[in-house]
Amino acid sequence: MSKETFFRAMNRGQYSESEGLEGSSYCIFTAPVDLHVTHDNLRIEGENMILELVYGFHWAPGVLRLRQVGSNVVLEESPTGQFQQFLADKQVKYLGQLVMYALQFKIQDLSACIQRCTGEMKQLEDQLDNCLDNSGTYQLLDFRRSYTECGNMVIAVKEILAHIDKGYYPMQMQNSYVLQGQVMLEFQFVEERYELAKNTIIKDFDTYTSIINNNINRSARLLSIISLAAVTLNFLFGSLLAVNPVLGIVGGVVVGGLAVGASSMYRINRRVEKPLEAGDRRFSIPFRRRKRLTPAHSVEMVVGEEQGSNS
Repeated sequence: MSKETFFRAMNRGQYSESEGLEGSSYCIFTAPVDLHVTHDNLRIEGENMILELVYGFHWAPGVLRLRQVGSNVVLEESPTGQFQQFLADKQVKYLGQLVMYALQFKIQDLSACIQRCTGEMKQLEDQLDNCLDNSGTYQLLDFRRSYTECGNMVIAVKEILAHIDKGYYPMQMQNSYVLQGQVMLEFQFVEERYELAKNTIIKDFDTYTSIINNNINRSARLLSIISLAAVTLNFLFGSLLAVNPVLGIVGGVVVGGLAVGASSMYRINRRVEKPLEAGDRRFSIPFRRRKRLTPAHSVEMVVGEEQGSNS
């Protein structure tokens, strides 16, 4: 029994219910995904085109394969069927239009992926603000790895569009030139948005790692000073313990109190700063603008200085 199910007919489409895929022409059939799709690619096997796309990223993953079989197309997709819902209000007349609609669907998914990553980066910045240790570094590394995968998909789609634009598939892409221009323009906007977000994320990551290093170094210096003072006082009060146990016990309590007090003061001084509002400035240096002297004022000052020197 054939696993392909009739979906819709394209222009000049003729569907044979008895013969199915073999007896039909210019029709779109649906089928479950047999092979696992790992990356976006477009290739030719024999005389037929195969387009494979991955969408949904890590949040709602799905795969899509358009497989040309003569004049027909077999649409293999994950059970979510998001691309089939995308095609619900679109009229497909030729194979090239179906391929461009699939790439348009992928570009819209990439745009949503970039927007979601930008929102996650803002949440990470809020969660990891004023973090003393480097526990947030691993979260940022996982996020950066995910965003790199998003960049790999941008590059893969760009490669597919470049091959189509250079005329690598002239027979399959007929009658889709207007839609090609629209898809190329949409991808250009998505690529620019990705590059802008990537530069911001890299700068935020470098800034965060610098802050973590500064916090660790400052904590290490403070602990070194406390340890040195504690060792010195322990040596002194240890000597007193041999002479007078009471002085030794009191000295140990004093050393412990100094260490606890220094740590408490350090944590109190690390206050949480209020987020900047629009138009606010975190650091401001008051200054007075010097009044510009007119020629008449400068003459009066010179005369006054001469009179003072003569007197």
